[in-house]
Amino acid sequence: MLHRKKEPSLITPTCIIVILVCTLLWCSGEFAIAAAQQADIGILLPAPASGVTQGDVNYARSVSKRLIRMLNSIGFSADMLEEASLANTGVVYQLLILPLNPEVSAKTASLLKNFVARGGKLLVTYSLADSVAPLLNLRKKNWLREEEPGQFASIRLNAPEIQGMPQSVRQASWNITVAEPTSLQTKIIGYWYNATGEPTGFPALFVGESGAFFSHVFLPDDIQAKMRLLAALLAYLVPKFQGTIAKQVVDAITTVGHTQNLEALTQFVRHSSVPEATEALKRGQDLMKQARAEYARKAYHTAIATGRASRAAFSKAYCLAHPSTATEGRAVWNHSGLGAYPGDWERSAQELAHAGFNMLIPNMAWGGIAHYASKVLPQSETFTRYGDQIVQCVTAARQHGLEVHVWKITWNLEGAPKEFVEKLRKGGRTQVSATGKSLNWLCPSHPHNVQLELDSLVEIAENYDVDGIHLDYIRYPGRNACYCQGCRKRFSLATRQHIREWPASVAPETGEHRQAYTEWRTQQITRLVRLVHKRVRAVKPEIKISAAVYGGYPACVASIGQDWIAWAKAGYVDFVCPMNYTEDTGYFTELLEKQLALMPKGVAIYPGIGATASNSILTPDAVVGQIYLARYLGASGWTIFDYSVDISDNVLPALAMGIGKRQAKPLHALGYTPRMRGITIPKKGDFPYNGSKTEYPISHE
Repeated sequence: MLHRKKEPSLITPTCIIVILVCTLLWCSGEFAIAAAQQADIGILLPAPASGVTQGDVNYARSVSKRLIRMLNSIGFSADMLEEASLANTGVVYQLLILPLNPEVSAKTASLLKNFVARGGKLLVTYSLADSVAPLLNLRKKNWLREEEPGQFASIRLNAPEIQGMPQSVRQASWNITVAEPTSLQTKIIGYWYNATGEPTGFPALFVGESGAFFSHVFLPDDIQAKMRLLAALLAYLVPKFQGTIAKQVVDAITTVGHTQNLEALTQFVRHSSVPEATEALKRGQDLMKQARAEYARKAYHTAIATGRASRAAFSKAYCLAHPSTATEGRAVWNHSGLGAYPGDWERSAQELAHAGFNMLIPNMAWGGIAHYASKVLPQSETFTRYGDQIVQCVTAARQHGLEVHVWKITWNLEGAPKEFVEKLRKGGRTQVSATGKSLNWLCPSHPHNVQLELDSLVEIAENYDVDGIHLDYIRYPGRNACYCQGCRKRFSLATRQHIREWPASVAPETGEHRQAYTEWRTQQITRLVRLVHKRVRAVKPEIKISAAVYGGYPACVASIGQDWIAWAKAGYVDFVCPMNYTEDTGYFTELLEKQLALMPKGVAIYPGIGATASNSILTPDAVVGQIYLARYLGASGWTIFDYSVDISDNVLPALAMGIGKRQAKPLHALGYTPRMRGITIPKKGDFPYNGSKTEYPISHE
């Protein structure tokens, strides 16, 4: 045993005073706050005890997680606070955010009033409780649901006193809270506009001495502009925040794409020998020096603006430096099934081709609705409003050299007519959770459901000139399903097991037959893939079969019944698009390396890049960076989620600079990779790909 040398006493008169002060603070209840607090910003979650529904509580938590990621990106950490803990400990934050708090307790209202009186600031979104509105000098007038699609599509801002505030941001809201100021101290600085650019007259953003109110929650669309709005708003409300925001901007200037510092970025750009890229690099360097000098003399607002301009120049240099290859799959998912511009597939196809894409994967059907003239599934509101989307999409795509792989969401009944779902439920065809709750998903083991999925896909192959069928949600919703009585009967027959306790006997963690049930569930999903391959190929032999799959393999086999490596080995799919949605380049690389190692020859991987996945804050250069990594590791192409106006405005221009300068020929299978087809990729050792000296383009740590 080691013995430590006796140290001199650390108890000094100063320490005694500190201890006494801390003791007094502890007794007053303030010490606990100061000791535990790690952030200047607190996010106050609503509480069911205050009369808020559990659904609102859950949604508020989801919105808060998005806010925390946005705050992290502009330099702040934030604490999520339960209302009960706030009432017990008091408030010491610089700013409190109320993300969705339709009601607050009397005690919380009193604490918020004292907080504002002491100079604290509030940022309130969507819900305006009666006791909170007066603190912002506001009055709630109404709650308004959109009367037609696109009524609340963007916000135009007019706030010359708030430095760095963007002129407008997009946000596709479906309802808003209508409020009005009760004092001249509170101003309206933003109004809602509809999808055609016409004013609605409804206020969107209010700012006053005590804080700000936004009439909806912050959604993930147009996220980069929205983070600039949030940064400008916080710096205005709490002036001391300006330095924090400026530091984050200046520190992030040279983290571009897959590179991590200026040296790596410089070598990457110079290696490309693209004059325009070199010019942009030089401009970025000059602006960077200026931004750092402005930050050093505490000219924070100008440092923020100059720093952003520097990073934009570096991003341009990086995007220009990437080559365009002759052969690779360049795909994009479109979740709406309408392209980026509803009713105008020609415009969408034209701009995708201009950006170098060669494959389009539009979502044309779910488990219970179709955006085309289906005789199998109920037709959607999209079909009723805009017409047959497969016809329009294919017609436009053919004019611009794009392949169309129709995206079919299987099993999931979201958006299906209520009477259609209810009929299926009464027929025992919908899934049941472990607790007996009915789910709006088709049960994959029910033979009539399998037939419904097959008929809808064969119908597409027979009636439309499409290049492929793309399966999504080709899985269970999770471990909690399906445990319907039909599954019990069919599982017992298949395995010849007598199930005494259902679903306890097959429960994922403890069930006696859990392993057999996991395998059986997986077989139900694989059966549909196999039958789709057989039936659709019988109609159109050259058609390609593909799937959007979970990136974490083999965990997805047990959790959702999705064994996509088995599908590939059996030849049921021509390519897969693992949804590798992450902002972490190290994790993206790790996932893709494992996937490529498992994939058999003849089946291509086009990794999914979550440019606008839920809560994603990927910048356009980061999207380009993940494409670079996909190429470097030997993938046959890539797929971007999700084609929308956001992608059109931000990502497509970045791709068109280099990666998509010319339209490549798609490559689905045959075992080819970009490296084998002659793509120019710098050799390992030519330069540090990200400023590190690893053999990989980015660190795995």
